[in-house]
Amino acid sequence: MKDLMRRLAVCLVALFLGLPLGSVSAEPIDIGEPFPVVALPAPADPAQRAYLGLDREGPFTLDQVEGKVVLVEILNVLCPHCRKQTGPYNALYRMLEDDPVTRGKVKMLGVAVANSDEQIEDFVDIYAVAFPVVSDRRFALHRALRAGPTPFSLYVLRDAPGEVGVVAGTELGEDPDMAALFAFLKDLLTMKTAQFVPLAGEQTADSAPLEPPQAEGEITARIAGAMAALGNEVKDVHRVSLPSGRRVYAARVRQSGGWQPVFAEVASRSAICDVCHNVHFFYLFDRQGKILAFEPLHLTKYGNVEWTEGELARFAKRVVGRSMTGLWNFDPKVDAVTSATMTSAIIFDSLEQGRQLLDELRDAGEL
Repeated sequence: MKDLMRRLAVCLVALFLGLPLGSVSAEPIDIGEPFPVVALPAPADPAQRAYLGLDREGPFTLDQVEGKVVLVEILNVLCPHCRKQTGPYNALYRMLEDDPVTRGKVKMLGVAVANSDEQIEDFVDIYAVAFPVVSDRRFALHRALRAGPTPFSLYVLRDAPGEVGVVAGTELGEDPDMAALFAFLKDLLTMKTAQFVPLAGEQTADSAPLEPPQAEGEITARIAGAMAALGNEVKDVHRVSLPSGRRVYAARVRQSGGWQPVFAEVASRSAICDVCHNVHFFYLFDRQGKILAFEPLHLTKYGNVEWTEGELARFAKRVVGRSMTGLWNFDPKVDAVTSATMTSAIIFDSLEQGRQLLDELRDAGEL
Protein backbone atom coordinates (compact mmCIF):
# COMPACT_ATOMS: atom_id res chain seq x y z
CA MET A 1 0.00 0.00 0.00
CA LYS A 2 2.87 2.38 0.77
CA ASP A 3 4.30 1.76 -2.70
CA LEU A 4 0.92 2.59 -4.24
CA MET A 5 0.66 5.87 -2.32
CA ARG A 6 4.21 6.87 -3.24
CA ARG A 7 3.53 6.03 -6.89
CA LEU A 8 0.33 8.06 -6.91
CA ALA A 9 2.00 10.98 -5.15
CA VAL A 10 4.82 11.10 -7.70
CA CYS A 11 2.32 11.17 -10.57
CA LEU A 12 0.26 13.94 -8.95
CA VAL A 13 3.32 16.07 -8.25
CA ALA A 14 4.57 15.62 -11.81
CA LEU A 15 1.18 16.57 -13.19
CA PHE A 16 1.00 19.66 -10.96
CA LEU A 17 4.48 20.83 -12.00
CA GLY A 18 3.91 20.08 -15.68
CA LEU A 19 6.67 17.48 -15.77
CA PRO A 20 6.63 14.56 -18.24
CA LEU A 21 5.10 11.47 -16.69
CA GLY A 22 6.96 8.92 -18.78
CA SER A 23 5.54 5.97 -20.66
CA VAL A 24 3.37 3.40 -18.98
CA SER A 25 4.63 -0.17 -19.23
CA ALA A 26 2.73 -2.15 -21.83
CA GLU A 27 2.36 -5.01 -19.34
CA PRO A 28 -0.05 -4.07 -16.52
CA ILE A 29 -2.94 -1.64 -16.74
CA ASP A 30 -2.07 1.57 -14.95
CA ILE A 31 -3.56 4.50 -13.06
CA GLY A 32 -5.93 6.61 -15.18
CA GLU A 33 -6.77 3.92 -17.72
CA PRO A 34 -10.39 2.80 -18.15
CA PHE A 35 -11.19 -0.57 -16.65
CA PRO A 36 -11.85 -2.99 -19.55
CA VAL A 37 -15.38 -4.09 -20.33
CA VAL A 38 -15.13 -7.86 -19.97
CA ALA A 39 -18.02 -10.13 -19.06
CA LEU A 40 -17.63 -12.31 -15.97
CA PRO A 41 -19.95 -15.01 -14.59
CA ALA A 42 -22.20 -13.78 -11.81
CA PRO A 43 -21.89 -15.45 -8.40
CA ALA A 44 -24.21 -18.41 -7.92
CA ASP A 45 -25.06 -17.24 -4.39
CA PRO A 46 -28.03 -14.79 -4.47
CA ALA A 47 -26.66 -12.97 -1.41
CA GLN A 48 -23.39 -12.27 -3.21
CA ARG A 49 -25.25 -11.08 -6.30
CA ALA A 50 -27.30 -8.78 -4.08
CA TYR A 51 -24.09 -7.42 -2.51
CA LEU A 52 -22.78 -6.54 -5.97
CA GLY A 53 -26.16 -5.13 -7.03
CA LEU A 54 -26.80 -7.79 -9.67
CA ASP A 55 -30.45 -8.66 -10.12
CA ARG A 56 -30.01 -11.88 -12.09
CA GLU A 57 -27.71 -14.77 -12.92
CA GLY A 58 -25.56 -14.77 -16.04
CA PRO A 59 -22.61 -12.72 -17.23
CA PHE A 60 -22.06 -9.21 -15.92
CA THR A 61 -19.59 -6.37 -16.44
CA LEU A 62 -18.17 -3.99 -13.87
CA ASP A 63 -20.53 -1.16 -14.84
CA GLN A 64 -23.39 -3.27 -13.42
CA VAL A 65 -21.79 -3.44 -9.97
CA GLU A 66 -23.11 -0.97 -7.43
CA GLY A 67 -20.89 1.48 -5.63
CA LYS A 68 -18.60 4.34 -6.50
CA VAL A 69 -15.40 2.37 -5.84
CA VAL A 70 -14.72 -1.31 -6.56
CA LEU A 71 -11.67 -3.19 -5.34
CA VAL A 72 -11.02 -5.90 -7.94
CA GLU A 73 -8.51 -8.52 -6.87
CA ILE A 74 -7.06 -10.72 -9.60
CA LEU A 75 -6.03 -13.97 -7.92
CA ASN A 76 -5.41 -17.65 -8.40
CA VAL A 77 -6.65 -20.04 -5.75
CA LEU A 78 -3.39 -22.04 -5.85
CA CYS A 79 -1.17 -18.98 -5.38
CA PRO A 80 0.20 -18.96 -1.79
CA HIS A 81 0.21 -15.16 -1.55
CA CYS A 82 -3.40 -15.01 -2.80
CA ARG A 83 -4.32 -17.41 -0.03
CA LYS A 84 -2.52 -15.27 2.56
CA GLN A 85 -4.27 -12.13 1.27
CA THR A 86 -7.69 -13.55 2.16
CA GLY A 87 -7.19 -12.78 5.86
CA PRO A 88 -6.42 -9.06 5.45
CA TYR A 89 -9.10 -8.67 2.76
CA ASN A 90 -11.71 -10.34 4.95
CA ALA A 91 -10.84 -7.79 7.63
CA LEU A 92 -11.09 -4.98 5.06
CA TYR A 93 -14.49 -6.24 3.92
CA ARG A 94 -15.77 -6.01 7.48
CA MET A 95 -14.29 -2.52 7.91
CA LEU A 96 -16.02 -1.32 4.74
CA GLU A 97 -19.36 -2.87 5.69
CA ASP A 98 -19.22 -1.55 9.27
CA ASP A 99 -18.53 2.06 8.28
CA PRO A 100 -21.68 3.98 7.21
CA VAL A 101 -19.61 6.15 4.85
CA THR A 102 -18.21 3.22 2.84
CA ARG A 103 -21.06 0.69 3.21
CA GLY A 104 -22.74 0.24 -0.15
CA LYS A 105 -20.31 2.65 -1.82
CA VAL A 106 -17.10 0.55 -1.82
CA LYS A 107 -17.42 -3.01 -3.09
CA MET A 108 -14.94 -5.89 -3.26
CA LEU A 109 -14.72 -8.50 -6.02
CA GLY A 110 -12.30 -11.37 -6.43
CA VAL A 111 -11.59 -12.68 -9.93
CA ALA A 112 -9.89 -16.08 -10.02
CA VAL A 113 -7.90 -16.45 -13.22
CA ALA A 114 -7.66 -19.96 -14.75
CA ASN A 115 -9.69 -21.50 -11.91
CA SER A 116 -12.82 -23.62 -12.16
CA ASP A 117 -16.00 -23.08 -10.15
CA GLU A 118 -15.17 -26.14 -8.05
CA GLN A 119 -11.70 -24.81 -7.22
CA ILE A 120 -13.19 -21.44 -6.27
CA GLU A 121 -15.80 -23.05 -4.03
CA ASP A 122 -13.09 -24.95 -2.15
CA PHE A 123 -10.99 -21.79 -1.84
CA VAL A 124 -13.91 -19.75 -0.49
CA ASP A 125 -14.84 -22.47 2.02
CA ILE A 126 -11.32 -23.16 3.26
CA TYR A 127 -10.37 -19.50 3.71
CA ALA A 128 -13.87 -18.26 4.64
CA VAL A 129 -13.68 -15.58 1.96
CA ALA A 130 -16.20 -12.88 2.80
CA PHE A 131 -16.48 -11.17 -0.58
CA PRO A 132 -17.63 -12.62 -3.94
CA VAL A 133 -15.09 -14.50 -6.06
CA VAL A 134 -15.90 -15.30 -9.69
CA SER A 135 -14.01 -17.14 -12.40
CA ASP A 136 -11.88 -15.79 -15.24
CA ARG A 137 -11.23 -19.32 -16.43
CA ARG A 138 -10.15 -18.39 -19.95
CA PHE A 139 -7.95 -15.43 -18.97
CA ALA A 140 -10.30 -12.90 -20.63
CA LEU A 141 -10.05 -10.18 -17.97
CA HIS A 142 -6.47 -11.11 -17.10
CA ARG A 143 -5.49 -10.59 -20.73
CA ALA A 144 -7.46 -7.34 -21.07
CA LEU A 145 -5.68 -5.98 -17.99
CA ARG A 146 -2.29 -6.99 -19.44
CA ALA A 147 -1.83 -8.59 -16.06
CA GLY A 148 0.94 -10.91 -14.98
CA PRO A 149 1.44 -12.48 -11.56
CA THR A 150 -1.15 -12.55 -8.82
CA PRO A 151 -2.31 -11.26 -6.39
CA PHE A 152 -2.95 -8.07 -8.35
CA SER A 153 -5.46 -5.58 -6.94
CA LEU A 154 -7.06 -2.68 -8.76
CA TYR A 155 -9.04 0.17 -7.23
CA VAL A 156 -11.65 1.30 -9.74
CA LEU A 157 -13.37 4.69 -9.40
CA ARG A 158 -16.64 5.67 -11.10
CA ASP A 159 -18.37 9.06 -11.15
CA ALA A 160 -21.88 7.70 -11.54
CA PRO A 161 -23.76 4.38 -11.54
CA GLY A 162 -23.56 2.50 -14.82
CA GLU A 163 -19.98 3.57 -15.55
CA VAL A 164 -17.14 1.05 -15.79
CA GLY A 165 -14.74 3.60 -14.31
CA VAL A 166 -11.01 4.18 -14.35
CA VAL A 167 -8.16 2.61 -12.43
CA ALA A 168 -7.31 4.86 -9.48
CA GLY A 169 -4.56 2.63 -8.09
CA THR A 170 -3.04 -0.83 -8.23
CA GLU A 171 -1.13 -3.13 -5.91
CA LEU A 172 0.93 -6.15 -6.97
CA GLY A 173 1.58 -8.76 -4.31
CA GLU A 174 0.44 -9.02 -0.71
CA ASP A 175 -0.85 -5.96 1.11
CA PRO A 176 -1.17 -6.42 4.90
CA ASP A 177 -1.82 -2.74 5.70
CA MET A 178 -5.61 -2.65 5.68
CA ALA A 179 -5.84 0.53 7.75
CA ALA A 180 -4.01 2.49 5.04
CA LEU A 181 -5.96 0.82 2.24
CA PHE A 182 -9.28 1.49 4.00
CA ALA A 183 -8.35 5.17 4.33
CA PHE A 184 -7.35 5.32 0.65
CA LEU A 185 -10.60 3.73 -0.53
CA LYS A 186 -12.59 6.07 1.69
CA ASP A 187 -10.74 9.07 0.26
CA LEU A 188 -11.55 7.88 -3.26
CA LEU A 189 -15.23 8.45 -2.51
CA THR A 190 -14.51 12.19 -2.52
CA MET A 191 -12.65 12.15 -5.84
CA LYS A 192 -13.53 12.29 -9.55
CA THR A 193 -12.20 10.18 -12.39
CA ALA A 194 -10.95 13.34 -14.10
CA GLN A 195 -8.29 13.59 -11.41
CA PHE A 196 -6.80 10.28 -12.56
CA VAL A 197 -7.31 10.20 -16.34
CA PRO A 198 -4.38 12.60 -17.02
CA LEU A 199 -2.10 10.16 -15.20
CA ALA A 200 -2.49 7.52 -17.90
CA GLY A 201 0.69 7.59 -20.01
CA GLU A 202 0.83 6.52 -23.62
CA GLN A 203 1.47 2.81 -24.15
CA THR A 204 4.85 2.01 -25.66
CA ALA A 205 4.53 -0.28 -28.65
CA ASP A 206 8.18 -1.35 -28.39
CA SER A 207 8.13 -2.57 -24.77
CA ALA A 208 10.36 -5.59 -24.33
CA PRO A 209 8.41 -8.85 -24.55
CA LEU A 210 9.12 -11.88 -22.41
CA GLU A 211 11.99 -13.91 -23.81
CA PRO A 212 12.92 -17.58 -23.29
CA PRO A 213 16.19 -18.29 -21.46
CA GLN A 214 17.75 -19.69 -24.66
CA ALA A 215 19.40 -17.57 -27.35
CA GLU A 216 17.80 -17.24 -30.80
CA GLY A 217 20.29 -19.63 -32.40
CA GLU A 218 19.60 -22.37 -29.88
CA ILE A 219 15.84 -21.97 -30.22
CA THR A 220 16.03 -22.16 -34.02
CA ALA A 221 18.21 -25.27 -33.80
CA ARG A 222 15.79 -26.95 -31.39
CA ILE A 223 12.85 -26.13 -33.66
CA ALA A 224 14.71 -27.50 -36.68
CA GLY A 225 15.53 -30.66 -34.73
CA ALA A 226 11.91 -31.16 -33.71
CA MET A 227 10.82 -30.64 -37.31
CA ALA A 228 13.43 -33.10 -38.56
CA ALA A 229 11.93 -35.75 -36.28
CA LEU A 230 8.74 -35.51 -38.35
CA GLY A 231 10.36 -36.51 -41.65
CA ASN A 232 13.56 -37.17 -43.52
CA GLU A 233 14.79 -33.64 -44.18
CA VAL A 234 14.08 -30.02 -43.27
CA LYS A 235 14.80 -26.91 -45.29
CA ASP A 236 13.99 -23.20 -45.43
CA VAL A 237 13.61 -22.69 -41.69
CA HIS A 238 12.81 -19.01 -41.19
CA ARG A 239 11.01 -16.69 -38.84
CA VAL A 240 7.70 -15.29 -40.08
CA SER A 241 6.95 -11.58 -39.63
CA LEU A 242 3.42 -11.11 -38.29
CA PRO A 243 1.59 -7.90 -37.30
CA SER A 244 0.78 -9.36 -33.88
CA GLY A 245 4.44 -9.99 -33.14
CA ARG A 246 3.79 -13.64 -32.31
CA ARG A 247 7.03 -15.61 -32.61
CA VAL A 248 6.40 -18.07 -35.43
CA TYR A 249 8.78 -20.07 -37.64
CA ALA A 250 8.04 -21.83 -40.91
CA ALA A 251 9.87 -24.56 -42.82
CA ARG A 252 9.33 -27.42 -45.20
CA VAL A 253 9.68 -31.05 -44.15
CA ARG A 254 10.17 -33.94 -46.53
CA GLN A 255 7.51 -36.56 -45.85
CA SER A 256 6.48 -39.52 -48.04
CA GLY A 257 8.48 -38.23 -50.97
CA GLY A 258 7.03 -34.69 -50.88
CA TRP A 259 7.67 -31.41 -49.11
CA GLN A 260 5.10 -30.31 -46.54
CA PRO A 261 4.93 -26.92 -44.77
CA VAL A 262 5.38 -27.08 -40.99
CA PHE A 263 5.19 -24.24 -38.48
CA ALA A 264 6.34 -23.60 -34.92
CA GLU A 265 5.23 -21.01 -32.41
CA VAL A 266 7.44 -20.05 -29.47
CA ALA A 267 5.18 -19.02 -26.60
CA SER A 268 6.38 -17.03 -23.59
CA ARG A 269 3.84 -16.20 -20.90
CA SER A 270 3.99 -14.50 -17.55
CA ALA A 271 3.37 -16.68 -14.53
CA ILE A 272 0.05 -16.09 -12.77
CA CYS A 273 1.61 -16.54 -9.34
CA ASP A 274 4.17 -14.09 -7.96
CA VAL A 275 6.45 -16.87 -6.71
CA CYS A 276 6.43 -18.89 -9.94
CA HIS A 277 8.67 -18.82 -13.00
CA ASN A 278 7.42 -17.60 -16.36
CA VAL A 279 6.31 -20.18 -18.95
CA HIS A 280 8.28 -20.83 -22.16
CA PHE A 281 7.65 -23.58 -24.74
CA PHE A 282 7.17 -24.19 -28.46
CA TYR A 283 4.89 -26.42 -30.46
CA LEU A 284 4.78 -27.57 -34.09
CA PHE A 285 1.68 -27.57 -36.24
CA ASP A 286 0.69 -28.17 -39.84
CA ARG A 287 -1.26 -25.95 -42.24
CA GLN A 288 -4.58 -27.36 -40.99
CA GLY A 289 -3.72 -26.42 -37.41
CA LYS A 290 -3.03 -29.94 -36.14
CA ILE A 291 -0.47 -29.93 -33.34
CA LEU A 292 2.43 -32.19 -34.29
CA ALA A 293 4.83 -31.81 -31.35
CA PHE A 294 5.22 -30.04 -28.01
CA GLU A 295 8.60 -29.05 -26.58
CA PRO A 296 9.57 -27.22 -23.37
CA LEU A 297 11.94 -24.28 -23.18
CA HIS A 298 11.39 -23.62 -19.48
CA LEU A 299 8.49 -25.24 -17.62
CA THR A 300 8.38 -25.57 -13.85
CA LYS A 301 6.10 -26.87 -11.09
CA TYR A 302 5.79 -26.25 -7.34
CA GLY A 303 9.08 -25.03 -5.91
CA ASN A 304 10.10 -23.90 -9.41
CA VAL A 305 11.36 -27.41 -10.16
CA GLU A 306 11.55 -28.26 -13.86
CA TRP A 307 9.19 -30.86 -15.30
CA THR A 308 10.53 -34.39 -15.59
CA GLU A 309 10.78 -36.25 -18.88
CA GLY A 310 7.86 -38.43 -17.83
CA GLU A 311 5.69 -35.41 -17.03
CA LEU A 312 6.55 -33.82 -20.36
CA ALA A 313 5.70 -37.01 -22.23
CA ARG A 314 2.34 -37.37 -20.46
CA PHE A 315 1.44 -33.73 -21.05
CA ALA A 316 2.44 -33.95 -24.73
CA LYS A 317 -0.07 -36.79 -25.12
CA ARG A 318 -2.78 -34.39 -23.93
CA VAL A 319 -2.07 -31.85 -26.68
CA VAL A 320 -0.34 -33.50 -29.66
CA GLY A 321 -2.80 -34.50 -32.38
CA ARG A 322 -5.41 -31.94 -31.31
CA SER A 323 -6.57 -29.07 -33.49
CA MET A 324 -5.68 -25.47 -32.74
CA THR A 325 -9.19 -24.52 -33.85
CA GLY A 326 -10.91 -26.83 -31.36
CA LEU A 327 -12.06 -26.19 -27.81
CA TRP A 328 -9.39 -26.21 -25.13
CA ASN A 329 -11.43 -26.66 -21.98
CA PHE A 330 -8.74 -27.07 -19.36
CA ASP A 331 -9.65 -29.66 -16.72
CA PRO A 332 -7.14 -29.52 -13.85
CA LYS A 333 -8.04 -33.05 -12.77
CA VAL A 334 -7.14 -34.51 -16.17
CA ASP A 335 -4.92 -32.06 -18.03
CA ALA A 336 -2.60 -30.68 -15.35
CA VAL A 337 0.87 -31.89 -14.54
CA THR A 338 0.96 -32.63 -10.80
CA SER A 339 2.02 -29.51 -8.85
CA ALA A 340 2.04 -27.53 -12.12
CA THR A 341 -1.64 -26.71 -12.50
CA MET A 342 -1.11 -23.01 -13.19
CA THR A 343 1.61 -23.66 -15.77
CA SER A 344 -0.58 -26.29 -17.45
CA ALA A 345 -3.52 -23.86 -17.58
CA ILE A 346 -1.33 -21.17 -19.17
CA ILE A 347 -0.20 -23.61 -21.88
CA PHE A 348 -3.79 -24.60 -22.67
CA ASP A 349 -4.77 -20.94 -22.88
CA SER A 350 -1.90 -20.26 -25.29
CA LEU A 351 -2.93 -23.15 -27.53
CA GLU A 352 -6.51 -21.88 -27.47
CA GLN A 353 -5.27 -18.76 -29.29
CA GLY A 354 -4.41 -20.95 -32.29
CA ARG A 355 -7.41 -19.99 -34.39
CA GLN A 356 -6.28 -16.36 -34.48
CA LEU A 357 -2.75 -17.44 -35.39
CA LEU A 358 -3.94 -19.54 -38.32
CA ASP A 359 -6.01 -16.60 -39.58
CA GLU A 360 -2.98 -14.34 -39.32
CA LEU A 361 -0.75 -16.79 -41.17
CA ARG A 362 -3.39 -17.10 -43.87
CA ASP A 363 -3.58 -13.33 -44.25
CA ALA A 364 0.23 -13.25 -44.50
CA GLY A 365 0.14 -15.76 -47.36
CA GLU A 366 1.92 -18.46 -45.37
CA LEU A 367 -0.93 -21.00 -45.57
